[in-house]
Amino acid sequence: MLESTASVTDIEDFLRRVKKEMSTPGRIQLIDRAKNIDDIARLGLKWKHEILSLTYEDYDRGPLPDHSGVGEIWEFIPEIDGVMVYIKLKLDSERGVVCLSFHEACGPSTLPYRQERKEDTR
Repeated sequence: MLESTASVTDIEDFLRRVKKEMSTPGRIQLIDRAKNIDDIARLGLKWKHEILSLTYEDYDRGPLPDHSGVGEIWEFIPEIDGVMVYIKLKLDSERGVVCLSFHEACGPSTLPYRQERKEDTR
């Protein structure tokens, strides 16, 4: 199956929905995996703040089918304090925003809109 890149409009719409869900107490969940917890502590990150700070420029891939068979996941790789951080998010009707991954990026990435950011900062 060929993957396609989401449009800036679709990415911004997803991030708006994430921020709206996060504005309601109890509507965000970090999956309690050792890699997530260890890297958040090691890097000294405020994970909720970093999710709220995501932009289309941090987009890597998605929407992709969730391995659970329900819903879609979106992947982002922002640079935070000089470290590339992999963030995988899902919107769930029952739980709100589910952060499936939040750790230092270690695999390949596409970052199709990152070049635009570099050009904008010259």
